[in-house]
Amino acid sequence: MNEDFDFNVMQGIPPETSEDRLNNLYHDTLKEEKITNIISQLNPDNLLSDIEFRLRGYKKNRFTGTWEKLKGHKEISEILISRFISFLGGILNDNTRFSNYSAGEINNVMGEIIGFVKDDLSDNDEEYGIVGDYDEMTRIGHIICINTFSVLKRALNGMESRRIFATLRVTENVNPQQQKKGIMDALQFWK
Repeated sequence: MNEDFDFNVMQGIPPETSEDRLNNLYHDTLKEEKITNIISQLNPDNLLSDIEFRLRGYKKNRFTGTWEKLKGHKEISEILISRFISFLGGILNDNTRFSNYSAGEINNVMGEIIGFVKDDLSDNDEEYGIVGDYDEMTRIGHIICINTFSVLKRALNGMESRRIFATLRVTENVNPQQQKKGIMDALQFWK
């Protein structure tokens, strides 16, 4: 077969120029960066870090992105922080967010978490230095439970995993070079 023969040209489709290839590559790169950015924002490790700062009495300055200590907030027990971050690390992870939980399963898990938080705070209030400080106990409980519920809700019926993997499939279809790679290469979105 003649190497100069181009089926696209015969069909009236102009040949792809190097500028077209650069534009396509730029578009694909932007799309991949956007996907990577979204996935990193949803990373449970980032959520654990946010929870730890909030437990310590910090708020995030939405303009600068830095954490600022709340005025008048007393220091919180390091034991409390380490126990709850350890506890939450077993729940707020990729296994949870990419799971396929039913509403009933989420309710059961949340019931267990609420029970644990309530029992731990009341049983260890003296060790934590929060005896009789029900406002602080409520603040801690809300930080933990609301953030945990949000992650579990994203796993409702596999919602988050379907979205992430659908996005990866779209990226594969847009970039034919990636179609030649294996599925494990497609899952390495951190590259």
